[in-house]
Amino acid sequence: MFTFTPVAHPTADTQHPLLLLQADSGERYFFGKVSEGSQRCLTENKIKISKLGNIFLTGMLDWSAIGGLPGMILTIADQGKDNLVLHHGSQILNYIVSTWRYFVFRFGINLRTNTLVPSKNIYKDKLLQVNPIVISKKHSEEVKLGNKTVESLLNDIVAHMFPKKTDTNMKYEPSKDPHLNVKLPENISVPSETTNYEVQFNSIRGRFKVEEAIRLGVPKGPLFAKLTKGESITLEDGTIVSPDQVLEKERNFGKVLILDIPDNSFIPSFMEKFKTHDLSGTAAIYYFLDDKVVFNDDIIELMETLNHGNVQHLISHSKISPNSLNFRGSALTTLKLKSMQPESYNLPKCDQILSKDFFDCFEKSTPLGTTLIQTSEGDIKSSIDKENVHIFKRGTDVTLEPYTKNSELEVQDLNSKVITTELPSTADFWKRAFHNHVVPLQIPGATYENIVENQFHVNNFNSSPEKATQPEIITLGTGSALPSKYRNVISTLVKVPFNNNGVISNRNVILDAGENTIGMLKRMFNSTELLSIFKDLKLIYLSHLHADHHLGIISILREWNRYTKNDENAKIYIVTPWQYKKFVDEWLNYEDESILSRINYISCEHFIHGNYVRKEIKPLDINEFEAVISENTNKKRKLQLSLDDTSSFKDYTSIKMMCKDLKIFKFETCRAKHCDWAYSNTITFYKNSFNSDLFKVSYSGDTRPNLERFAYEIGKGSDLLIHEATLDNELIEDAIKKRHSTINEAINVSNAMEAKKLILTHFSQRYPKLPSMDNNIKVEANEFCFAFDGMIIPYNTLGKQKEVFPMLSKAFAEEQQEEEEESNDD
Repeated sequence: MFTFTPVAHPTADTQHPLLLLQADSGERYFFGKVSEGSQRCLTENKIKISKLGNIFLTGMLDWSAIGGLPGMILTIADQGKDNLVLHHGSQILNYIVSTWRYFVFRFGINLRTNTLVPSKNIYKDKLLQVNPIVISKKHSEEVKLGNKTVESLLNDIVAHMFPKKTDTNMKYEPSKDPHLNVKLPENISVPSETTNYEVQFNSIRGRFKVEEAIRLGVPKGPLFAKLTKGESITLEDGTIVSPDQVLEKERNFGKVLILDIPDNSFIPSFMEKFKTHDLSGTAAIYYFLDDKVVFNDDIIELMETLNHGNVQHLISHSKISPNSLNFRGSALTTLKLKSMQPESYNLPKCDQILSKDFFDCFEKSTPLGTTLIQTSEGDIKSSIDKENVHIFKRGTDVTLEPYTKNSELEVQDLNSKVITTELPSTADFWKRAFHNHVVPLQIPGATYENIVENQFHVNNFNSSPEKATQPEIITLGTGSALPSKYRNVISTLVKVPFNNNGVISNRNVILDAGENTIGMLKRMFNSTELLSIFKDLKLIYLSHLHADHHLGIISILREWNRYTKNDENAKIYIVTPWQYKKFVDEWLNYEDESILSRINYISCEHFIHGNYVRKEIKPLDINEFEAVISENTNKKRKLQLSLDDTSSFKDYTSIKMMCKDLKIFKFETCRAKHCDWAYSNTITFYKNSFNSDLFKVSYSGDTRPNLERFAYEIGKGSDLLIHEATLDNELIEDAIKKRHSTINEAINVSNAMEAKKLILTHFSQRYPKLPSMDNNIKVEANEFCFAFDGMIIPYNTLGKQKEVFPMLSKAFAEEQQEEEEESNDD
């Protein structure tokens, strides 16, 4: 038996569908897009991917389609998987992977990319065959990567990003590797073609009829084996026995089509392609419809063209699939915390606008609380059996069991079933969660009406005249290394208002943005609130190049551009290690170069405290690299990259412009004790236009305790310190080895800095619920708190969490026990 299971469907957390194919023998395959949040869905639903060997990417590959792929590759490698192949119908895949070269690197995994070409290069293994179907938009031009030199360049880069042999003594720095620090070709863009697949399963030979073979005179032994292999045999008396005499009929499986449609302009090409396509034996068709697709008569016509026999149709679209809560463990955490501090959290939003055209056409029921929108002038009708049309969502599986071909093929049963496990509705989830997990805690004043019913649409960020005039912080993600069930990876938003003679304007700053930071924002705020947040977003700061700190930045830039594109004066500053600019330039040149003209980039190194500025390393251009790859390995190792002498001069022009635009008195960085090109920073803001009042915020990034440069120099006297506290105090040896800080070490930095207020964040995923609150040294700051995902922290009341410290341990006892049990199971 084979089973297709949705891992992710279009929601606020996961933008695109991802489909898992599982064989009874354990093999696993992914089909679809690996958007941000996909990896966390695997964790949430306890889906193991140890036997995952192939990822078949569909559609067109922008960041929304593969934003979760780099992090997933790193996790798969860290779990000991030594082989993974990425498939797509375009050569662009090597370019995409190459753009990650400065921050995605793992020894011991053989990662390969494979361009599938219809009728030429298809995928086959012992279980199945995957046929690519690449469809171009009418009158589109294919994007070419270039000549053989470019192909060799990209192949060589990918190979060196994932070297098979592990060198444990090597302190690796990608920008120093001449195989990686190379300029990628320019003028590359997303090809106007979409990759689709037909999955065909290998047939199973019929059962061997032992009694019949003996009756025919076949002796047991080697002749039995020949017959089972499909070979005819000759007995001693000259009698010929053929396999069909002793084997039951061969068994087969239905075929499955996976179609990814970027927008309606592709539909004529799909129609043309499938008019002559052999659809016999097709059991199920998945339609992965992008946001740009409008559900109309054209879609129905395509579905009816593909409707053959009793085929099952499964539809994925942001206005069809439910905006359900993907991360219910995290939502339960928020509910408990909100019950203790109602104004410090927003309940995750599940509002959704659904397609009236689809739900009316196929008579599907809609979830409570949704809004329907109709895009067609008249009613849409379809001749397809409504029972054969299904909404693609988590919990809807397709199973394929073997069948025996009937002589009348048109009436045969393909043994395919669609099994839907209905998950509790969002309203039911909140009711059960509150009754089962909050009521037993006996939190004073916490009723279902106060905490849930009256708070569904309440926003507690920047939501009052008092909050409007003070700094406010949202700890969007508070975990380290990889997304977990309860904590997403690190990201912090700081709002600092500026009072210009009574007119308040905000400066929103994002300090690091791990994968799916955008998902957290979309769960916390409605579109009007997001508009305000992104219009006020002025600066993105990246502390270092580790993937858990920045895989969400491209999505933030895309969303910022969407909300501000009509404002010709809007611009955004990004301050990052110099290598990250290369990635941003390469990616946005590929996907949407218009954003680049609106970005003002400054290197973290140019804000360094003191006069010594490290030089950047010059990349090789393609011609230089061509000479490298044409020589043997020994000569390649001798090649030395040169330094860029001009990069040692601070970009004072851009720095002064940023300080003027953002009303910043001073911005400084110091080198963090973590990895090469890692930084801690301090930003000192002007608070108003009529005096010299300042607000100073310091952010550690990842680092060992840095008293000399961070506490005593750039951060001294900070109004707010946000410091990593990755490990519990007794794990000091791990902290030293991994170059992180323990909770006590972070507190010690705060005390030495004489910070007025302290937020501790970036906790190890081994402590998913609650960091240690006992046996810590005294915090000398006026107020402090421990960060949780989605926590809204007004600066004036930052220390209010201390009032609920006694309840926190009790509140998360059950989760702690669950984590311990799961850890023991692993």
